[in-house]
Amino acid sequence: MSYISMNLLNLSLDDAAAVRLLIVLNIILISIVMLWFIIRILVPLIIKFLAWRKEKAAFAETVTPDSGETDSDTGAAIATALYLYFNEMHDEESDVITVKRVSKTYSPWSSKLYSMRNLR
Repeated sequence: MSYISMNLLNLSLDDAAAVRLLIVLNIILISIVMLWFIIRILVPLIIKFLAWRKEKAAFAETVTPDSGETDSDTGAAIATALYLYFNEMHDEESDVITVKRVSKTYSPWSSKLYSMRNLR
């Protein structure tokens, strides 16, 4: 019965047709995997690389090489900053700590009366 229905629908598969079908299905599967790889992995990497290159180009435009000549004011400012950095002057403080006692030790903030709940 099934042989007759296959002949009627013309669906008889021989060995060559089955091999061609498997090859086509494998090509489709491989192309889907390659598209997923391109979309999920390569596109974000390309976007990051282009952003990095754009940032690097913008940074290169903002930083211009100096001709090597500095005026005396700039040199004096640099020398003063280095002198103050390496010779920091600190106030000398005594190592004595004084604790003053307060005559009124009660404070409503530390009272247990206000922190207890009346659960009745």
